[in-house]
Amino acid sequence: MAGNIRVLSRPYVMLVAFLALMIAAAELGFQMGFNFYLYNLLTKLGLDLSWLRTTLDTQQVQALVLALTLATVFIAYPLRKREREKVPIYDLALALLGFAAFFYVAVVFPELVYRVGRPTALDIAMGILAIALLIEATRRTLGPVLPLVALAFLTYGMIYGVEAYSHVENPLARATTALVNHLYLAKEGIFGTPLFVMVTYVYAFVLFGAFLEKLGVGTYVTQLMLSLLGKKPGGPAKVAVVSSALVGTSSGSSVANVMVTGTFTIPMMKRAGFPPEMAGAVEAAASTGGQLMPPVMGAAAFVMAEFLGRPYRDIMIAGFIPALLYFIGVYIFIDLYTKRLGIKPLEEEFPPLLRLMRSLYLLLPIPLIAYLLVAGIPPQHSAIAALTVTVVAGLVAQPSISRTVKIATIAGVVLLAVAIIYAGLNPYAAVITLGVLMIIIGVALGLVVRGGRNFVALIYESLTSTSTAATTVFLAASVAGIVQGVLTYTGQITAIGFKLLELAGGNLLLLLVITMSISLVLGMGVPTTANYIITSLVSASAVATAARGLGYAPDAALLTAHMFVFYFGILADVTPPVALAAYAASTIAKSHFFKTGLYAGMLALAGYLGPYMFAFHPELLLVTVKNWDATAVAGVLINFTSGVMGMYSLAVGVTGYLRRPLPRYLRALLTPLGVLNVVVNPLQNPAVLLANTAVLTFAALKK
Repeated sequence: MAGNIRVLSRPYVMLVAFLALMIAAAELGFQMGFNFYLYNLLTKLGLDLSWLRTTLDTQQVQALVLALTLATVFIAYPLRKREREKVPIYDLALALLGFAAFFYVAVVFPELVYRVGRPTALDIAMGILAIALLIEATRRTLGPVLPLVALAFLTYGMIYGVEAYSHVENPLARATTALVNHLYLAKEGIFGTPLFVMVTYVYAFVLFGAFLEKLGVGTYVTQLMLSLLGKKPGGPAKVAVVSSALVGTSSGSSVANVMVTGTFTIPMMKRAGFPPEMAGAVEAAASTGGQLMPPVMGAAAFVMAEFLGRPYRDIMIAGFIPALLYFIGVYIFIDLYTKRLGIKPLEEEFPPLLRLMRSLYLLLPIPLIAYLLVAGIPPQHSAIAALTVTVVAGLVAQPSISRTVKIATIAGVVLLAVAIIYAGLNPYAAVITLGVLMIIIGVALGLVVRGGRNFVALIYESLTSTSTAATTVFLAASVAGIVQGVLTYTGQITAIGFKLLELAGGNLLLLLVITMSISLVLGMGVPTTANYIITSLVSASAVATAARGLGYAPDAALLTAHMFVFYFGILADVTPPVALAAYAASTIAKSHFFKTGLYAGMLALAGYLGPYMFAFHPELLLVTVKNWDATAVAGVLINFTSGVMGMYSLAVGVTGYLRRPLPRYLRALLTPLGVLNVVVNPLQNPAVLLANTAVLTFAALKK
């Protein structure tokens, strides 16, 4: 949707930038608690600034963020594409109304606490205005599908309400009041779990990813992989796989991943001899996998953690083996396809590895944030803590800043960390305080030292681009919250699951196929986060119930169900006819979009099978294993090996190549055997494993 953003004049650019900085201030100041932590630090150092003790309820912060977001959207996004050259007066009016509708909740929140369930006429009027403008803002930024889904649910909610109040005078007014109260004033709809997660956790990771991108980490990763793999046969394609996996550990967005790594890898793949459609498909499939790769698995993963009531660390650990299987599958497909095409190594110079190794410190934020998450530090605190290292690494990487300043900065950060610890702040307060102060110090240094203006510009761009990227996340979560709110309001949140169970007769495989279909169809027009929220609300409970019927532990069944939904919500990005990641890649490759999507879907076949694999072998999610004895370890290793072997057979069957082109009958045998080997337990069905091994051996030896 980025192409639909207005071309703004300088005053409006400054206004949008100001709104973005206000969102950053609300997030870092109040939601992350920096103001209170700073007050504690200054108090311990002998300064008493009591005004810093201001605290806001989470719903107040959410309302303030949405107020700023709607004002931004109505200025930056036009009603129609032909209005991209100016901001009409009615959009300025809508920006003010959108701001007012949500700012109202932030201002009168202390009173609202006591009158939820007994709203005033003004409450209802502001609620109707807020819901209407929220849906329109979402349409402008994300397209019509999600708003239409929300409108369908709102219509159902109104019909349900009118029927519920049919015994009283004016049931329409009573139903409207009840629904708006539920969606706008209570924490069940717009201000429900999805938006809470976005404001509390996801913004911090979007900010972290923006700093990494602006400071050149994505570009550095791609150049490093080109230096290591670029001269191998099909090297640029393999670079796309590895670099997308690494960049994806911090970006959490398949489309953003395409734009960062694809700018380098796609033109190189084309120069190496890959057809444009295949070059785009390789990058799309690899970048989609980047969103599945821990530690940062995108906004939906944080929502999953909140829905399940589990620490994000569990989600991250559970996602490791499935993501590894995905990338192994994509790599195998690309390797075989490269050999079938006879693509030779590129005869061009790549960045010297020794020179690139000197900047290896740029990658430090990624293992740091992984360590902090595994150690159990809350996600938002981990992201802000990693910002300290990110800003320092970015400063050190600036060639225009002297070595003396760089050394002094590192020493100053260490001393600041010691001072904060000495002041007695708890670890969470310490890392947030240090992270935010590092941004402020970075700006101050950049303004003072010679050659630092470019560094200040990078920090400014990181803050503003964060709010731009977060806009779509906030809107998608808010509108998905409307869907969730209607389901809780009408009681259908559990009824739909029972209906799906009845439809599938309790059969887990059939329920998984139904869930996959819902997710892929919904993903054609709904962002991955909203897709996960809606599909999990509709079908995850049914899948979990069927899994428990097969003997899964309750927590394992629920995690398996939600992880399954999560995977297919992301795979929608490479599933035609929409396939957003393939669309982004095709614009860089200048290729036919639909063919690019088809090839991307083929390369990502491992991703379509992987969720079925861990659905029937939940031990692959690791955190579902209670007792790690020899049997448990052997089960994980055998199922993992069987999965890799199955993906290899599937890739050989689909590409038709194993040391040489294969006849059709062997391809017809290997393709279904590969699928069976992925999803069937080899301990229970060794015949599949033996048959697969025999056919692969025969195909390899056949002349």
